[in-house]
Amino acid sequence: MNLDANVQKILLALLRKWKLLVLFALIGAVAGYLYTANFTTLTYSSSVEFLIYAYDGNDDINSVSNITSETRSSNTSKMNYARGMMPTYMETLRLEDFRKMLVEDMNATYNANYTTATIGNTITIKTVESTAMFRMIVTTTDPDLSYKIAKQLEVTVLKAIKNTNSGLCRAEVVDSAVRATSAGSLGYAKKCTIAAVAAMVLAGAYVVLRTLLDVRIRSTDELTEKYSIPVLGSIPNFESRGLQTSKGEESYAKKE
Repeated sequence: MNLDANVQKILLALLRKWKLLVLFALIGAVAGYLYTANFTTLTYSSSVEFLIYAYDGNDDINSVSNITSETRSSNTSKMNYARGMMPTYMETLRLEDFRKMLVEDMNATYNANYTTATIGNTITIKTVESTAMFRMIVTTTDPDLSYKIAKQLEVTVLKAIKNTNSGLCRAEVVDSAVRATSAGSLGYAKKCTIAAVAAMVLAGAYVVLRTLLDVRIRSTDELTEKYSIPVLGSIPNFESRGLQTSKGEESYAKKE
């Protein structure tokens, strides 16, 4: 049997079993929902957004007074410099030394005994393309802890950037942290869709394997295609029909 015939056979088998595929998809979606509802940990996020700017003690880049073409050119150069330094500062904020600094500041601020393990991988940094802005998102299972870390970032990040690169760039907070009032999305739609597709693929694989491993000949067309010989006729199964007739007569006789 050639490749096209196999493909056609598989597609026909899948079409015939569409109810099975749909059933498995529904079962997968329900399983995904139940797993998400019962085994997914709730998380809470707080975020802070920062702006990095080149620092010049002689003038203020944010000043709008006495703006000249020379000032605009200078400010543009400073912003380009700040954007160019973004990768350096982002890497600095991912280092273990920064986490140690953050923990020390938190312990001093909240009179606590946090460790770097408390911070762990709770912080995600996202840069805003073509700008000198970035957002730090803190996600933990405790809304209070997420908020405390985010609020401390507002202070510690500014200090860390000021201490880097001889203070040629500084940072300022443009969007302060807010305490999370509800858990983040559990992603029901995404997880249910993935589970449904996985279940459907599993059912489809079963149908395909069963079809390919089935070597029985079910029609004269398959016989002709497999052995390349014409079918001259077919012989009825008289024995089977006779047996059915005998059973029918016997049943009738019993009724009599």
